Formats: sequence, structure tokens, C-alpha cells
Amino acid sequence: MNIGFSAFVMQGGRSGVASYIRELIRHLQQEDPVSHYDIMMPLREADLIKLTSPNFYKTLYSGVVSHPVVNIAWHNTMLPLIGKIKKFDLLHVPSYRRIPLVKTCPIVATVHDVATLSMDAKYDAARMFYNRRIVPAQIRNADHIITVSHYSKKDIVERVGVPPGKITVLYSGINHQIFKPVEKQAARAQLAEKYNLGKPFIIYVSRLEHPAKNHVRLIEAFERFKAETDSPHKLVLPGADWNGAPVIRARAAASPVHGDILFPGFLPLEDLPLFYSVCDLMAFPSLFEGFGFPIIEALACGAPVMCSNTSSMREIAGNVVPKFNPHSTEEITQCLKKTLLEGWSEEKRLHGIAYAAEFDWNRTARQTLDIYERTAGL
Repeated sequence: MNIGFSAFVMQGGRSGVASYIRELIRHLQQEDPVSHYDIMMPLREADLIKLTSPNFYKTLYSGVVSHPVVNIAWHNTMLPLIGKIKKFDLLHVPSYRRIPLVKTCPIVATVHDVATLSMDAKYDAARMFYNRRIVPAQIRNADHIITVSHYSKKDIVERVGVPPGKITVLYSGINHQIFKPVEKQAARAQLAEKYNLGKPFIIYVSRLEHPAKNHVRLIEAFERFKAETDSPHKLVLPGADWNGAPVIRARAAASPVHGDILFPGFLPLEDLPLFYSVCDLMAFPSLFEGFGFPIIEALACGAPVMCSNTSSMREIAGNVVPKFNPHSTEEITQCLKKTLLEGWSEEKRLHGIAYAAEFDWNRTARQTLDIYERTAGL
């Protein structure tokens, strides 16, 4: 097969979609030594994807093409022409906002979720208009859709009108070479040296996006938890600034426990297992997720985890993780107290590690390759 792969939504490597693209391409290189892959992506992000197989190569584009509006136009004008000239047997677009409405070859699209169809004010008015009026037609134009949870499949069927037979659920994996337990004493020493973090802490790994990621309610629950327990815990909120980040930072600054709320910024991938291995709890109160990588990453490192009981999180977390209503500050507070005060037994820790091991990128890559072959008719 001659496969085109659009990798224009890496967002500097600071998102779950970026993790999906990076790891899928890494494992497709291990699973498919025959097909020819043209990875199309911005020049400025070329280092985010490592190529190790001779049948994979990158076509790099200037920064102008990377601008969101220009890039959407490029996907609907130039990309179909490029696909025709290069004789692609298949085009994989791992972002629904970039699915071309003009086709010159079969299209496989990855739709992680359709949150903007159910969440008001997730983005500004212009982007919400585009997501609600244009995106559904783009999604329906794909020949086959990969999604990352059964919840998202149900949402796509009901909200977009895609026939169930055109959608395949493939769980994402995690990088088990990176996400594994780190010896606690060594991890604590590194966190103390690099981040000046010595006290026990709760962590929420997410970009700083308001209201979708629900940081404000977590901060309010943390305040109540501190007041009711006199706990020494800190709340660590790593992540890149996104839409609404100033609201989150302002609420933290106004908190009576503001000195115990830390914003270390976007964490290097190699540092995440240090935080997961040492934290007393990884809280994940997001309002909506198509998958929720940090839940599985934290479990793989042996961390106690609690998460929202909404969207795909109920499914992805299985019966391993205690859950709460993310719209209720009181429920978040009580789940914090219960999980921390009861503790996370060695049996629970080992169960979480074993459960996370089931999320395997090699299997996902093999299943993706099967979809390529079926969609291309080869």
C-alpha cells in the first residue's frame, strides 16, 4: 500500500492526540515493513516523530501551512491533489477537523471524541460554529472511522449519524518502556532536586483548559479536603496553558491554600513516571474525554487514581479506579478523602499495573493496519 498520513495536529507534542500519532507511527514501523508511508507534517515539529524504517518518510511543510485556518483549507484543496499525484491507496487523518470533504482516495479518520457537539463553550464562537456545522459532514465523509472508546463510538453514531459498521473501536496503548514504576526513594530525590517538591502531593496531569478540564472544581475540593483533614498535601497541576488557563490560575491564586497549589508547567515525558510513582493520588476530574491517557499511565506506574464517572472515563478506568461526579465539588472532596485515608493497598497497586499492561500499542497498530487493508480494498 501507498499510505498518506496527515500529522498536522501534534500541537507541539502537548496533547493526547499528539501521543496517539507519535506512538501509532512508532508501532506501525514495527508492524508493517512493506507499505510505503508518507508522513505529512510541519517542519517545526519534525523532531516529534522518529522514523526508523526505510518505508516511512516525512514530507515537511512550512509554518504558513501549519496555521489552523490555512491548514484546514490545505486539507480540502491541496491534499486531495497531492494524494492523486502521489497515488495514495489510502489517507489516514487522525483529527476530525482535518478530514477532507474532497476525496481522491479512501480515507480512514481517527475521531477521538465529539465533545464539541455536547459541550457548550468548549471553544470560542467561531470554532464552535465550525465544529458543529462543518465537522459532522467531514466525519461522515470518511470511508472508515477509528475511535478510541465504545462511548465515543456511540456518540459518533448518535450525534453525527455515522452507521455503526463504519466505526471500529481500537483502544490506544501507552508506552510501557516509559510508564512503569520508579523506585520511590530515587524518584523523590529527583523531584526534590528538579522541582523542589518534597511534601506529599496529589497530581492532575492535564493541559490547563477551562472549563473542560475542570481544574476549578478540583481546586475547590482540595480546599475543603485541606480544611477538613489538616493534610500536608500539595496539589500539583502540570500542563501547558490552553483556552481559559488564566481562569484556573486566578482561582488558584485566590485560594486560601494557594501556597500548596503548584503549576510546574508542561512536564517532559521522561519526568511523568517520577510524579506518578511518588504521588499519593492522581486525580482526573475532566468533564469529558475520548480516552484519558493519564489514567492508564498513572496506573502503569503504580499510582492510586480517581477519575470522573462521565464519558469514556467510566469505561477506560474499568473497575480499578474509584469514580465521582465531576460536576459536584462535594463528591470530588469525598472521593479525595476516602481514597487518601483508606490508602492504596499493594493488591490494588499490582491490579492497576496489570490492568494498564492490557493497553498495548503493538496490538493497536496491527488492528489499524488491518483497517487500512480493508478500507483500501487490498
